[in-house]
Amino acid sequence: MNYKRTKHVLFSGILLAMVSACSEQVTQQSDEPVLRPVRVMTVAVHHDGPLQEFPAVVDAANTADLSFKVAGEVISLLFKQGEEVQKGDVIAQLDDTNYKLALDEAQAAFDKAEADFGRAKQLITSGTISQADYDQLKAQFASAKSKLATANNNLDYTMLHASFSGVVARTHIEKFEEVQAKQTIATLQDIERINLKINVPESMMVRVSKETPAQIFAEFAAIPGKQFPLSFVEVSTQADDVTKTYEVTLSMLPPAGYNVLPGMTARVMASVRKGQKNKIYVPIKTVLKDSSGNFVWTVTSVEQGKGKVVKTPINVGDITPFGFTVISGLTEGVHVVTAGMSKVTQGQIVKFSEGV
Repeated sequence: MNYKRTKHVLFSGILLAMVSACSEQVTQQSDEPVLRPVRVMTVAVHHDGPLQEFPAVVDAANTADLSFKVAGEVISLLFKQGEEVQKGDVIAQLDDTNYKLALDEAQAAFDKAEADFGRAKQLITSGTISQADYDQLKAQFASAKSKLATANNNLDYTMLHASFSGVVARTHIEKFEEVQAKQTIATLQDIERINLKINVPESMMVRVSKETPAQIFAEFAAIPGKQFPLSFVEVSTQADDVTKTYEVTLSMLPPAGYNVLPGMTARVMASVRKGQKNKIYVPIKTVLKDSSGNFVWTVTSVEQGKGKVVKTPINVGDITPFGFTVISGLTEGVHVVTAGMSKVTQGQIVKFSEGV
C-alpha cells in the first residue's frame, strides 16, 4: 500500500467534508429571514383628559444664605459642601480675641456704673446728691448695661449656626479669610422635601387656581420609566413681566436611591381638566390615509419582540397637542407602529420595540 497516497486521499476527504458542512451552515443561515425593525407605542386610555407637559426646575424646600453679623477672620469651617447639618450646628467660627477683650471692657464699665448707681440710690434719699447727679448716674448705668449686652451678642455672633437642618449646598469663603458682616459664608438647603417650579401660561391659569389636577407627577430624564407624585404648595398671583406666566410650586419626597438636587430639570405632567370621557390619543405621524379612509399599522405579538403587522382602520377627531383624538378603531394595549410605517405591509412579521 502506498501510505503517502492513502494519507493524501484521507486529508482531501476531511477537507471536503468541512467545506460541505460550512456551505450547509451558510445556506441554513441565509434561509433565516431578516426581520425589519419597527418602533411601537402601546395605546393607553387617558381617564382625565390629555396630560399637559411643563418643564420644571428642582428647588430646595428651604434655602438660606448664612452670614456673620460681625466682621473678622474665619478660623474654622466645620462643614464641607454636600455635608448634612442639624439645626444649631456651628458652621463656621471667627477669631473672637478682640470680641472677648471688648466684652471684658464692657463688663468692667458695667460693674463701675452699677456700683455708682447703687450708691446714688442711697444718697438721693438723704439729699446728699442732687437729682441731676442721680439722673446722670442712672443714665450711665443704663448705657453700660446696653453696651455689655451688645458685647455679649457680638461674641456670640462669632459662631455661625445652622438655622435649620439640611445640607451645606455651597461654601463661599475659605478658611483664614477676612470677612465682613452680612457677607454670605454658606448656603444651606433643606432637601427633606424638594420643590419643583413650573411656569403656567395665563390661558391655563384660571383652571389651575380653581381646581387641583386629577393627575400630577414628575418625570426625570435620568430616571427613565418612573413617575413621582407631586403635591401642590403655592401659586404666584402675579405674572412674570417678560414671559407673562405664573409660577406654580409643587412638592415631592426625594426619590429613594437617587440624588435629585436643586437646579436639576424635570418634566411635570398634569391633567388640567376633570370629568372628561376616557380618550385615546395617537401621534399625528402614525395616522395614514388611503381610498378606504384613515388607518394605522398595528403589531400583534407572536412571540417576544416579534409580531405581525395589521392594517387597522380608525376614525379620528380633533388634533390636539397630544396628537389625534381616536373616536373608534383602537383599544387600550394595542401596539401602534410609530416609526417605519412606510416600510411595512399587511401580514409582515417584524421585530418591534417600544418608543415614540
